[in-house]
Order: sequence, then C-alpha cells, then structure tokens
Amino acid sequence: MRTLLINPAHGVAGDMLMAALAEATHSFNELETLFAPLSRWCSLEFEEVDRSSLRAIHCQVKLTPDAPSLSLEELRSWIGELLDASNGVEIAMTALDLIAAAEVEVHGGGVHLHELASVDTLVDLVGTAYLCAIARIDAISIMPVGINFGSMEMAHGQLPLPGPAVLSLLAKAGLQVVAGPGDESVTPTGAALLSSLAGVFPAGTGTGTIVGVGYGAGIRDTPSLANVCQVVIVDDLATVASAPWFESIGVIETYLDDVSAELLGAFVQESLGVGALDAYVTPATGKKSRPGGVLTVLVDPSDLATMVTRVQRSLGVPGVRFRLQQRSRLHPKFVEVKFEGHTLMVKVTSVGAKPEFEDLQRVGRELGIPLGELRDRVMAVYLAGVAHSGEVEH
Repeated sequence: MRTLLINPAHGVAGDMLMAALAEATHSFNELETLFAPLSRWCSLEFEEVDRSSLRAIHCQVKLTPDAPSLSLEELRSWIGELLDASNGVEIAMTALDLIAAAEVEVHGGGVHLHELASVDTLVDLVGTAYLCAIARIDAISIMPVGINFGSMEMAHGQLPLPGPAVLSLLAKAGLQVVAGPGDESVTPTGAALLSSLAGVFPAGTGTGTIVGVGYGAGIRDTPSLANVCQVVIVDDLATVASAPWFESIGVIETYLDDVSAELLGAFVQESLGVGALDAYVTPATGKKSRPGGVLTVLVDPSDLATMVTRVQRSLGVPGVRFRLQQRSRLHPKFVEVKFEGHTLMVKVTSVGAKPEFEDLQRVGRELGIPLGELRDRVMAVYLAGVAHSGEVEH
C-alpha cells in the first residue's frame, strides 16, 4: 500500500495541496498537459518561495479576462472531461458534491457557489485528484487541521472565520482540528479535498519508506508561521505484514572494545542456546581508534527485554541499542536423504535446497569424505529423488 500523509497544521487550500503533491511526485509537466483544454481560460505558474525560511512551492492559477463562472453542472461536466476512473475522477467529484452540500446546509435554498464557481476551483479539484491517482495512493492519513478564528469579507458579507462551509466540511468528515486566532487558514476547496480524500481512501498507518515529500505554499508569508501544507508519500508495509513470509524480530546491538574474545565467543554460544535467533560479532573501530567489534543479537520480540538484560549483565555493557525490525523469511521444509547408510536432512525453500551443515560434518567424519564432495553427492541423491517422485523442486 502507499499512504498519503497530509499535515495541514498551518492550514490548507486547494492550490497549496496541489502544489505540495506536484512537488512530492515531480509532476509539474503532467499538470500542464492535463490542463491544456483549459488554456483559453487559465494557466498554471509554479514558483519556489520561502515561507518563514522554509522552501515551498507556490501555485498560481492565472485566469484570462474571459474566464467564466461555472455552474455546478458545468464543473461536473469539466471534471468528467478531464478525468476518468483511472486518474482521480471519484476524488474530484466527491469534493465538488461536498462543497455543494455544505453551501446548501450553511445558506439554505439552492446551491450558490459564489467564489467557488471560478475556474481555479476546477483546477484545484482536478489537479489534486489527478496527482493522487498518478502517485498510486491507496490510503490516507490526515493530521489535525489548523483553523483560525476571526472574520472575513465574503460574498454574503462579513462572516466569521473559519467559514461556515469549512466548519461543516471538517465536522462531517470527522477531521481533528487545532484552533487559534488569525486570518483564514483553511479554504472551502481545501476542506472539501481533505474530506473527499478521507472518504474515498481507507485510513493508512504511514509505516514504511518515504518516497515523496512536498510543501505547498499559501499566499501569506509571516515570520513566525510557515504558511505551508506538508505532504509525505509513504510506501506502507501494512499489506506486507499480513503475508506469511513477513515477521518482526528484535535487533540488539552494542559496540565492545574491552571484552576478551574468549568471553565474547562464549556469550554468542550461550545466547544461541537460550533462544536467540542469531548472534554474531562484526569487527569495527571505535573511539580513540580502538579496535573492537559490534555484537548483534537477533531475538523474538517477546524476548527482547530479557536478552538486553543478559547482554548488559554478562558482558558488563552499560549502553545497549535495540529496535524492532521486519524481515522476510521463507519457511523451509526438511527432506530426509539416505546416503550410504546415514540419514541427512536437506533444507528446501522456494530459492533452493541444501543439506544441513551439521549433518554433513557428522557424516563426513564417519565416512571420511571431504565436505564439498559429500555435499555434491548428497544433493545428487536428493535431486534424483525429486525427479523420481515427479515433484517440482523449490
């Protein structure tokens, strides 16, 4: 899965969200192609700016003198013409429907879009939806939305901030907010897009690798507050976690330069004997150019605390690093192979097969056969058995 993380702590508008996504996906040229049918009415200009010393991308939708006001049906028609099921039409249509419903709820009567009937509203909805689609977003995670209280002159007169439509959209989507005094920080288009994304996509965990980061700038530049909307695209490991070959392990590490090799070797053997999945020492050079080694112990997560304590007490180490990590492990099956009166186990996975080394050592000693030669002969017996049974080798 791929999760889109949106941080609108300092507010959000449609153009801010679109600019942030364009930067995160490096898709500025794609937007120019997308909006070519609207070139007689508008053009897009992306500019790198500073907002409170933070570099961000500002998107300006420049309207021509003959750019029209669009009715709700005209907006729907244009969304359908510019987008389809594969590139975000559901996101844009849902956002537009949410805007219309919020306007009716707040003002009553029919739908009156006023400022939202502009071509730039169309661009914000379509551009954001398209960028989410080409980024292959599967899930969404939206941080608390920063809203400011105050007042602002609108088409209906002087109205309180946040705008009534903004509050309606955020409330119905169940989005968390953080409130404070100030100028308008969330526009209806921004709120509608957040609400649409929250409704269209399932909630994501945001666990995984960051593959894209973007900062979309608003118009204002105040020294004490970066007027930006931050987005992060993460390749989510949630679906991997359900796979049978995925598991978590505890990783313990510490650097040692004052423990004898005998004591360290004995500890490695002891830790394996009490349940460690693996343990090894990597040569390293520490502070003051002292030669030493990094001890690494892999354990089941449930044994992590116990093994950390064992490392500290057995080796006299005050500082030990530990973490949970994921690994891909192919669970093997074991096949018995008979060779000159002896039984050996061959470990088989989807990436190959090989005899267990301890068995090779035991049988090699008893028969006086070099290990390399014995391995090849045992594998020949195993492969002959596979061919005879008609099974496919894994």
